Amino acid sequence: MELGLKGKRALITAASRGLGRASALALAEEGARLAVAVRNVDKAQEFLDALRAAGAEQAEAVHIDLCERSTLASGVEDAAARLDGLDIFIGNTGGPAAAPFLGVSREGWEAALGESLLPLVELTHAVLPHMRRNQWGRIIYVTTVGVKIVQPNMVLSDSIRLAVVGMAKSLSIEFAHEGIMVNCLCPGPFATDRMEYLVNASVEQHGLSRVDAEKLWLNEVPVGKFGDPADFGAFVALLASERAGFVTGTAIALDGGKSRAY
Repeated sequence: MELGLKGKRALITAASRGLGRASALALAEEGARLAVAVRNVDKAQEFLDALRAAGAEQAEAVHIDLCERSTLASGVEDAAARLDGLDIFIGNTGGPAAAPFLGVSREGWEAALGESLLPLVELTHAVLPHMRRNQWGRIIYVTTVGVKIVQPNMVLSDSIRLAVVGMAKSLSIEFAHEGIMVNCLCPGPFATDRMEYLVNASVEQHGLSRVDAEKLWLNEVPVGKFGDPADFGAFVALLASERAGFVTGTAIALDGGKSRAY
């Protein structure tokens, strides 16, 4: 299938690892022009080389630290200047700490909002003018299956990522008539550094063995294994493409069947 992504200009945040990296590689394979947001641009050369080898028409690294507000809008403008505009924004952030409700202080809530919601608000403000200028755009937020099925000890992620879904739904209504589609992807347990952290957190919090901690995360996943990040990336490419011009306001679970919602 021709996705129509060749030459499209995409910004991906938290792009150096995990699902962000998989998303960037999938877009590269379709010939997109990419700006990957990283904390340390000087260490991004190997990643940029991999993107170009995968087929990216252009690959640039821009400095965006999601915890440093001063880098957000400036990073978007740097990306737009290097790519001569922006068509696609993949809003990926690090996940909040794993903890139950009584284990999170007011400061913990504020920190999680500052890491996983407010940066996406500012980044979206910055990317929208470029998309509106062209009357075409794709905004995809990476959230969690926790917006579909509440996960134990994940109160921060389950709550804050729901706010991201609410924002996406509002944006989808406001900007659909301008050709800007806004959606969320809700990943379950993929084989990433984030999943490694969550498994280790289960070991520490519940005194489980490594094997039992993995089973804890997989016992509600019908396919019985951790997902391949490349599969996630492929879906990002589809949702970012010309073929997804009638898909907006959705929150799509990629979770091996974990969530039972329709």
